[in-house]
Amino acid sequence: MVADSQPGHIDQIKQTNAGVVYRLIDTHGPVSRIDLSRLAQLAPASITKIVREMLEAHLVQETEIQDPGSRGRPAVGLMLETEAWHYLSIRLSRGEISLGLRDLSSKLVVEDTVDLPTDDPQPLLERIVFQVDQFFIRHQQKLERLTAIAITLPGIIDTVGGVIHRMPFYDVCDMPLGEALGNRTGVPVFIQHDISAWTMAEGLFGASQGARDVIQVVIDHNVGAGVITDGRLLHAGSSSLVENWPHAGRPLR
Repeated sequence: MVADSQPGHIDQIKQTNAGVVYRLIDTHGPVSRIDLSRLAQLAPASITKIVREMLEAHLVQETEIQDPGSRGRPAVGLMLETEAWHYLSIRLSRGEISLGLRDLSSKLVVEDTVDLPTDDPQPLLERIVFQVDQFFIRHQQKLERLTAIAITLPGIIDTVGGVIHRMPFYDVCDMPLGEALGNRTGVPVFIQHDISAWTMAEGLFGASQGARDVIQVVIDHNVGAGVITDGRLLHAGSSSLVENWPHAGRPLR
């Protein structure tokens, strides 16, 4: 039993170490291999192997770094290579779908917004998959290596299973959006409620950056609140969310 599980355990350690090194390069880059070894608390030989694999995968790139006051030869530093990998961001809202291709720095490569009528008799899942296919066909010359699809939308969502239980304005019941797009594209699909995603973004990069407890209230077509408590998103991964929405065509009260 131990012998059978050992290779998988070793692979997991390698993936964990690679993730640590990648995040350190993201945070401190450009950074030398020596400093990277110290920061990651990994042997120089391990750093060399991990970095070589990342260079071959076009995840990082080498650049010269010159220490202030130094007259010697510039050292070789490492920084992320963000333009060689892309992800697709999708925003579903009332009557339209927005699709944006971004690199790993979140720089927008190309974006389309397409009508997605609420009263179309064709199932919503089929229409979403069709629009994703058409987006890739239109922009195939700009597409590099696709890593993932990230989707935000209003509704009652199982973010772990990728299932949309209910949505305002659309006739949806337990729509397996994550599974359908994952099978279609072969990449991971991440789905989050739009207000929760907004709250997370504010906590990471925006007005509430660094705050441990946050409540963000949004009043739009729907009314909802994203909640961060003790640095973690409330209801993350579940279908629960502090939200209410009106029926299509009815005024918000």
